[in-house]
Amino acid sequence: MEQAGGAPKLDSRAALHPAATRWAATGVPIETVQRLVHTGFRLHLDDHATKLVRHNNIDHVMDAMHTVNSTVSKAYLEVASSVTQRSSHQAVARALLSGRHATSVARECGIPLTDQYTVLAVAADNSVRGAVSPGSFLEMLSGRLGQQMSALHSDLGGTILIQDRPDTKAIGDLVRRTALVVVAIETDRDQIPSATEDGHELLDVARRLHRPPGLYHFDDLAIEYQLTRPGPGRDRLETVLDAVSTDPDLVATLRAHINNGLNRRLTARDMHIHQNTVDYRLKRIYRLARLDSHDPGLIWKLRAALTVREYLGLDEHEVEPIAYAK
Repeated sequence: MEQAGGAPKLDSRAALHPAATRWAATGVPIETVQRLVHTGFRLHLDDHATKLVRHNNIDHVMDAMHTVNSTVSKAYLEVASSVTQRSSHQAVARALLSGRHATSVARECGIPLTDQYTVLAVAADNSVRGAVSPGSFLEMLSGRLGQQMSALHSDLGGTILIQDRPDTKAIGDLVRRTALVVVAIETDRDQIPSATEDGHELLDVARRLHRPPGLYHFDDLAIEYQLTRPGPGRDRLETVLDAVSTDPDLVATLRAHINNGLNRRLTARDMHIHQNTVDYRLKRIYRLARLDSHDPGLIWKLRAALTVREYLGLDEHEVEPIAYAK
């Protein structure tokens, strides 16, 4: 109406386009929008029906109507194109993740394939207020790397397939702006299904061990991954701290000592206790675990045992695994 009234230097498209995009994204039929637009202009003309309408005023009205209609149509076409493109990328993602018919599906969708991919397994922490969702992270990543990506995701997590081997530093910078835990694995195209399975298993390890948000590679979690695989080795490590686990203070002290790089001073500060108390508790841990406290190398056995127990949730309430989109 401001433009119809001849308002100078009014960028009505900038005001209309975001609104029309929201209407299209939420499913408001374009016919409804067009009908209401016409109703609005008719009411405007009816208000001026008793006045002498000059030719210039009619031109302003017609120009305004053209601006509104063209802006709404453009916004609806953009949203429809985006939905179609997203659907195509999802179809290619499903084909690549299943390892079947990827070439034919990609050809039908007009999306070229490459020989190498970087698989991102993504997990979200919905307890963080205002956290970036996997879908928003995908949009951020597409903008940073300048390419559309095949992906499947939900509010809890997902899998993103990036063509070739991009700069993981740029990905890490983006992840640090979110509350996401992301595992990156580089692989050949025909190995995407197995790489995805590995990525989500590593994601499960990181989550169970309460690793902080960030970007991880296989090497970052290789030891923890191997320790937590079923087998006689894990079974033996699972019982090493049975006697220690009856005292939560001992378990907490051992965890803090390991997380602080075996630094007694930092452990004492974090636990709000004296360094002599740290020494006493460590000696008691060794005694209960029936290990020689004079052998510093055995701290790594305690670390491995603590990793297994944390993964299995033996010293806390069990955390239900998340079903991520794969």
